[in-house]
Amino acid sequence: MGELMTMGQTGAGLAGILRSVVGGAGLGLLAMTAQATAIETGDLNALREKALAVMNADRAEHDLPPLSLEESLNAAAQAHAVEMIEEDYFAHVSPDGVSPQDRYLDEGGSRAKLVEENIARCSGCPLPPGEERVESFETGWMNSPGHRRNILAEGLETFGFGIAGEDGRIVAVQTFAGPGTSPAHGPDQSAEAVPQAQRSEEMIALLNQARERQGLSGLKSNETLAQTAQALLPESSDDILEQDGEQDLFAALPEEARNDWRSLRVVSAGCGGCGTEITDSDLRFFKNQWLDNPQFASAVRSERFGQAGAAFLSNGDGAKRAILVLGVAR
Repeated sequence: MGELMTMGQTGAGLAGILRSVVGGAGLGLLAMTAQATAIETGDLNALREKALAVMNADRAEHDLPPLSLEESLNAAAQAHAVEMIEEDYFAHVSPDGVSPQDRYLDEGGSRAKLVEENIARCSGCPLPPGEERVESFETGWMNSPGHRRNILAEGLETFGFGIAGEDGRIVAVQTFAGPGTSPAHGPDQSAEAVPQAQRSEEMIALLNQARERQGLSGLKSNETLAQTAQALLPESSDDILEQDGEQDLFAALPEEARNDWRSLRVVSAGCGGCGTEITDSDLRFFKNQWLDNPQFASAVRSERFGQAGAAFLSNGDGAKRAILVLGVAR
């Protein structure tokens, strides 16, 4: 008998995405034993290689690139498998609130990356776990839509596997990580990259569509403000999710333009697990972050500001930052 569960989670700056799907065959309550027994893992290195091979074979059948083992994902998966056996629970989030991404970060993983997790368990299964059990879990995951989505997701690069058993119970964990894909599009869709020279004007056009629907006048795209937004982006891509956009705005202006503006306002948003290129989907995502957040929407919709410029940064590892500068000219 077996049961499966899947979860996907992004790293997050100001925005995050969480998906959870439960699937698989029904399972009755696991029997409890009064006598503690030793946790068994079998030949863990061999089982990980088997798990990697069968998972990559499924990806290859769908023309997806293979994943490689990552030690931090292996450690996170194994710790979770052992904990679920020891503490007798079956869930992505532990009783003390630790999530798949938390476990990955605890093992030295990157906040920028998308993290996905599949889990499965069986009762009355022979111990120690062997390769046949690994294959059986993979088959079950592939036959369940949510787990299958994780295995066949785009934007993944690395893989981890953990397995533990005790008294006829076995729990297995698959973990995946990678830069992910642009928000609001999935494995069966595509998002067109936007050239850097066009990004600011396209963002202003998207904001103006929203303003005009509310009877507001449009913002004028301003190259000086776009340059200012670019100057406000973090110098190091390692800081991309920590960037808050609260720098000295007038100091970021080109020196020759500092007397041209009566007032400036900056709004910023970040995203983790969001792919490697700045795409049209990203522009729409960041636009929605600003318009849906009252803290930012009042400025973005204000008639007071007449001009704007935007800049965007991707660190290539899944993290992105967008900055919009609004201005009132003298």
